[in-house]
Amino acid sequence: MGCGTFPKIEAIFLAQFHPDLGPIVRLSVPEDAVELDENRGYNNNGGTSRGDDDSRYAESSVVSFGNSSHLGLFHGEQPTEVVELIKRPTNPKAVTLRSDKIDFNAIQALVIPKLTLFEKLITVNTGRFKVMCYPVAILGNYARNAFIFNMCFAFDINADTKCFGPVVKRVGCLLKELEISSGLLSDEDGERPLISMMRQLVTKLNDHGECQIELDLKGLSQSLASMGISIKLFPYYGSPRDIAPYHVPVRTIDFEMAKLKSVQTVSQADIPDDIMWDLVLDRVMKHMDSVNHVRRIALLTKIREETVVLALRHLDYYGCIVLADIFQFGNIYEAQYQVMDLYRQAWLQRECYNYVTRDGAASDVQAEELLRLYSTIQKRKTVAEWVLENEVDVERIDVRRFIVFGVIHQLLRRVHCYPVLCGPAKVCDEERSVVAEDNGETASPGDDSPGNCGLGKRLVEMLDGTHHMDEICVVEEKDAATLRQEFDSHGNIEYMYL
Repeated sequence: MGCGTFPKIEAIFLAQFHPDLGPIVRLSVPEDAVELDENRGYNNNGGTSRGDDDSRYAESSVVSFGNSSHLGLFHGEQPTEVVELIKRPTNPKAVTLRSDKIDFNAIQALVIPKLTLFEKLITVNTGRFKVMCYPVAILGNYARNAFIFNMCFAFDINADTKCFGPVVKRVGCLLKELEISSGLLSDEDGERPLISMMRQLVTKLNDHGECQIELDLKGLSQSLASMGISIKLFPYYGSPRDIAPYHVPVRTIDFEMAKLKSVQTVSQADIPDDIMWDLVLDRVMKHMDSVNHVRRIALLTKIREETVVLALRHLDYYGCIVLADIFQFGNIYEAQYQVMDLYRQAWLQRECYNYVTRDGAASDVQAEELLRLYSTIQKRKTVAEWVLENEVDVERIDVRRFIVFGVIHQLLRRVHCYPVLCGPAKVCDEERSVVAEDNGETASPGDDSPGNCGLGKRLVEMLDGTHHMDEICVVEEKDAATLRQEFDSHGNIEYMYL
């Protein structure tokens, strides 16, 4: 690993399209990080070795860019010989490349890609490396009317490189601007500041996660003698998760302590605490008791559900809450392989003691007992059946908190129940009367026979096997037992447990 949790940069290399030699590696840090076939080498002094077969590139015609939409470059109107060279090595007798070096021949078609991939972030795996790059093409007074380059970053193939995406793109855009303003990349004298910049990127980003680079542009630009570049790595956070009305938010931090710290960061100590905290969050947090679901919180706070969801997504994005399911004794759960973490990790045992035991009972509960209880939870039994079968001491262990703790730490998985309507739906009396009035007919009065135990239109639409009972209960504002009675009275409804 590099600095902190950021992945380590294994190598950086600058690739470009040479007008005679085709795709080459011009510079690299370390110098021998990239390996080509024996006929097409490179060095960090700008020299390139040229084999007999490289004469094919010299025969390629110059591409015209009179129409910017026809930016065929070297692929749209590409000679057959060049396409063949990209697909296979030029020398069939070339030695096998070393596994500890980046095989440029295997990835050159993506490092110097087609038009549609220019100025887009590209990640490609080769050998034990993951290469991230941002190819750039600049039209102008160059050989073949374009200058194509790509500054590539190489990492271990198993590294999570999402945090480097903005950095790779920023470096590519900066080099493009420097080439336009000073010809830094196309000028042979520009290799000295380029190799210095690449070395600083590797060492400083690996050691500190940030770097401040001063580029010496003397002799390259009349307006700029030097230029500073500032780059910093930031943790990558994915897009906020969608939060549904049936989700139950569970706190992972002490919000009162968080409010206190937010007040301490302000210089004026006389500012009231309630002014320093978001008003929606303040009202929502009062009803976050690991029991209330999102829609109930919206009703209790008298705030629009969409606003409550936005506030909870903000808290979930920063890890202040986790999402659980609605706890009922009729729920079904199954133990996961992570349950063994409770036996191996002492900190998880302490968290479990503090969360699931009732006041004064923590010292009486052993890790072995908690592990045994979690491991006995089976897919085909409800929580109520599990409590009775295992004789769980509810005076020492809070069953609801026990289940919630298992869910948020992935020791347990909720097995949801999906009702499916397998026959024709019976319309309830209220909706039948509305349809009759619309048709100008007189609706017959209903009775209490099972034939008139119909379902609402909205409920029938949810019985397609894609909506589980938690969602249906929240939408219909009914508990699971009531819905099951309605389904049993209606008939032709089966249940899937997934």
